[in-house]
Amino acid sequence: MSSAPLGAPAETAAEIPTATEAGLIEMVLGIPGVAPRILGTAALPSLGRLSPAALAERAQLALPDATRLAAAFELGRRYHAARARRGARLTDAARVARYFGPRLASLVHEEMWIAALDSHGRVRETRMLARGGADGLYVGCAAILRAALDMAALGFVLAHNHPSGDPTPTEVDQAMTQELRELSYALNVPLQAHVIVTPSGRYAAVLE
Repeated sequence: MSSAPLGAPAETAAEIPTATEAGLIEMVLGIPGVAPRILGTAALPSLGRLSPAALAERAQLALPDATRLAAAFELGRRYHAARARRGARLTDAARVARYFGPRLASLVHEEMWIAALDSHGRVRETRMLARGGADGLYVGCAAILRAALDMAALGFVLAHNHPSGDPTPTEVDQAMTQELRELSYALNVPLQAHVIVTPSGRYAAVLE
C-alpha cells in the first residue's frame, strides 16, 4: 500500500467514519499536525461556538483556515437540525430539548424558536422568532401568537438557549411564559411547553 502524499492527512476518505477528532480536523484543513494545537486550546463543543475570527485567534490559524473549520462546525449543526424533521412529536420538555438542542445549544447568542404543532403534537413548521445577545433577547407575546396563527398551529412549543450554560429560567422568562400561556389558551392555540437549552446539554422547562 502506498503512503499518503506528502502534506496530506494520514486518514483517507474511507476512514472518515472511524477517524479521530484530530484526524477529521486535519482532513478539513489539509494541514498535517495542526489538530493537537487546535484541540489543545478548548474542547470541541467550545471551539464550535467560536466565530471564524475568534477561532483564528484562539487556535493561531490563518483566517481562511479558521473560516473553513467554522463552516464545517456549522454544517454539522445543520445536519443534526435537519434530522429533527417535520412530523416529530414534541409532547414533553425532554423531546423539545432534543429537537432544538442541535440548532441552539452551541450558539454564543440567544435565539428563540417556535414549533407549530398539529392535534397530535407533531411538528408542522418551525420558525426563529428572535435573536438577541449573549445574555438576553426580547420578543413580545403578540409576535409569538401571530407566528403561531400564521403557521396554522393547533398548539405550539417554544425553545431558546442560554449561552452561559445555566438553564435556570429568569424572572422575565417566567413572567412572559405565564402571560403567553394565558393568552394562547384564550385564543385556543395553547402554548404546551417552553424549554431552555444550554451548551452542556442541560435544559430546563419554563413550562411543561
